This record gives sequence, structure tokens and C-alpha cells, in this order.
Amino acid sequence: MGGIVRFLSTPLASVQGKPLSLIDLLITVGTVLLFYILARAAARLFQRRMESRLRLTATNRRLIRTTIFLTVLFAGVYTSLSSLGVNLSIFLVPLSALSIGLGLGLQNLASNYIAGLVLMTEGTIVDGDVIEVDGIRGTVQEMSLRTTVVKTFGNTEVIVPNSLMVSQRLDNWTKSDRILRIESQIGVAYGSEIGVVHEILHSHIVKHEAVLPDPEPRTFLTEFADSALLFRIQYWIDDPTKRLSSLSEILEDIYLGLGEAGISIPFPQRDVWLKGEFSGAGVANAAAIETD
Repeated sequence: MGGIVRFLSTPLASVQGKPLSLIDLLITVGTVLLFYILARAAARLFQRRMESRLRLTATNRRLIRTTIFLTVLFAGVYTSLSSLGVNLSIFLVPLSALSIGLGLGLQNLASNYIAGLVLMTEGTIVDGDVIEVDGIRGTVQEMSLRTTVVKTFGNTEVIVPNSLMVSQRLDNWTKSDRILRIESQIGVAYGSEIGVVHEILHSHIVKHEAVLPDPEPRTFLTEFADSALLFRIQYWIDDPTKRLSSLSEILEDIYLGLGEAGISIPFPQRDVWLKGEFSGAGVANAAAIETD
């Protein structure tokens, strides 16, 4: 037994003038493993006990769990190195040089992580939001510190760098609520009864199941165009995924309703007036030129 103790206590190397034995290494490794287990336990304890009490988004819950885990783990590494007598200040110079290198070579990566922290702390977007950024439109599936996964309406998943989310215009359709206003323009022929057109438009909008009764759908006569009276319709829905389908179905019903009422939807037309008198000789000469 004494031989084993002497073997474990035999200095193998020295760290900053302090002898380092095998038992010191075992204690250090054991301390790191212990803090790793504690870090995982702390993250799970927060998940079980605190997440249900706090009103946090799924993204913020992941961020807090990761922060707790890394903080406890860092404390374990720091404690282990300190127990070996390592002066941690000696790492400041190489860490500074490393940070400069990383700052120059990994600027985009760093900006993505910083943007991720900004998005998560400000609550700009959360999982389930319907957004549009840089021409990408869809539902936020998952957020991490570096990227955001957006599932488009075409059922593709786009990995968007977080730096793009803060540098470009970001339209969040569902930040405060899920209510959207849908608009479209319809032209009818001159001579149509305006009151009848309003009634047809309004009746076919309100009967659609996706349209909200409040705010109430509205119709407007907006312009005397060249070939038509232009009307604008407005209605609200609370499901962004039905934006196009509801508009298509409503426009189809309006088209049929206008046809049943005998109201036509015109196409552009031009009336050409010819001024002046054409003599028979002139017409004959023109015909002769055309036949030549």
C-alpha cells in the first residue's frame, strides 16, 4: 500500500516550480469531471424546476441552460488549474493574441454569435413567428446563437445567419399578434351600380371562414381608371398560412358573383377617332399604293 502511495506521490513534472505528481493529475481530472456532472445537473434542474415558472420562449430557455452549463464547467476548469498552482495570468497574453487572430479571421462568425445574443435578449423573434427577411418568408423553427432555421411556405428549411437578421429589414408578422390585413384591387365596367358592387364584394368576403368579423371587412371605390372603376377590398385573418388561399377563394367567389349580377370586369380599350374628309380619289390612290 505504501508503495502505491509513494508511486502516486512521485513528482512527474513541475508547473511553475511546483512538483506535479500523478495523484495531482487524478485529482484535477476528477474535479473537472465532477464539475461537468454538476453543470449538467444544474442545467437539468433549471429545466425541471424553473422553466415552467418563468415565462420564457424556447429560445431563451435554451440560452439560459447553455449559460448555466458553461458557467459551472468553467468554474470547474478554473478550480482545477488553480489547485495545481497554475498562475492563470500567464494565459492572458496568448489569449489576447488568439482573440486578435480570431477577431480578424472569424469576424463573420463572431458577428453571428453577437447578433444571436441580441435577438434572444431583445425577443425580436421567437420560435413559431412568421417572418420575412432578405426575400425569405416562413416560420421560425429554431434559433441558436449562430443561425436561425426558417421553414418556408414551400416546405424547405433555410439556415439564416443571425447577422443577416439584424442587418436587413426584418418583417415579423406575428410579434404582437397573428392578425394580418389582406388587400386586393378589382375593376368593374363603367356604368355598373356602385352600391351593388360594394354589396357583392362585401358579402363574398364576410362569408369566408378565414375572415375575421372584427375588424370588419371593408370595400372602397379608389379610382376612375382608363377602362374601369377600381375597387379595393380589405379584410383580416389570424392565420398567416391562409393568406394566399383565402384571397384566391374570395376572388373566385367575387368573380362568379359579379357575373351573376351582370357586372363585367373590363379589359383595357381605346377609342380611335379619325378627323378629316377622305375623297374617293384619295381612298382609291391609297388602295392602289397598298396593292402595289
